[in-house]
Amino acid sequence: MATLTDFDEWLDGAVPSDMVEDVYALYEAVDGETEFAQYKAVRAANGQLLVSYGEGSDWLRLATNDAKEGFLRRIGGRYVAEGGMSVGAWYIMHQSMASDD
Repeated sequence: MATLTDFDEWLDGAVPSDMVEDVYALYEAVDGETEFAQYKAVRAANGQLLVSYGEGSDWLRLATNDAKEGFLRRIGGRYVAEGGMSVGAWYIMHQSMASDD
């Protein structure tokens, strides 16, 4: 199990597809510094935020609050990219579209 700091490298393993539920769960776990679905964000004793996506997964190390905020922005930029829409609003939009089918 490695500890990574490269957002995109970690995201390639953590969210292998553009599953709306996975993107939303990851965002919520990191933003709330909690567990959400398969994602877990915990503060280490040294104050760094560590994020994992399951048993035996690589950890993402967010050394500062600025790194955390940058990672949250990267999630939005990589998966949402719909005119600055928040991840939460994007998730609700997709849920609504799915229920219309």
